[in-house]
Amino acid sequence: MDTRYTNVAIRPPILDGTNYDPWKLKMSIYIQSIDSRAWKHVLDGWSPPMRDDDIPGLKPRAQWTADETTSSNYNAKAINSIFTSVDMNMFNLIGTYTCARDSWEKLQTHCEGSASVKKTRMLLLTSKFEKLRMEENETIVEYNLKSLSNEASVLGDPISNERLVSKVLRSLPKRFHTKVCAID
Repeated sequence: MDTRYTNVAIRPPILDGTNYDPWKLKMSIYIQSIDSRAWKHVLDGWSPPMRDDDIPGLKPRAQWTADETTSSNYNAKAINSIFTSVDMNMFNLIGTYTCARDSWEKLQTHCEGSASVKKTRMLLLTSKFEKLRMEENETIVEYNLKSLSNEASVLGDPISNERLVSKVLRSLPKRFHTKVCAID
């Protein structure tokens, strides 16, 4: 058995405000690797338990059920992951949140913008995708459509593999074209 990687610590990616798209993808996997139920709390949210009696307000921790404590722990895993994966500027945006979903959404709105901004970004990305052509001296490996595809996925509108393949085939420079000879 290869043991070179058994003691490697898994660290979350760090969000510095300029790398949100890859950070978001990496963080979703990072949190899921810690616990899929922690990721569920990022997606669905969490609220501290409320009192069951006639007194309004939060339930004291000593009165939490086992399920309420477990749910709180999953939220804590998720929010800890988020807090430790951002620089101080980003932390200042989210440091007061107690719910992982709230901090995730605040970062998303701050870095991606509102729904209308995301729509505009997607329109610009689509235009860039359509205008992109492979240069004569460029190799297929260098012709990186995957970054555009990843960005579209982050914005919630992934580009299908069929569309990517079609784009590559339409964009190939003349040196990749072959002549078809008809045989009489």
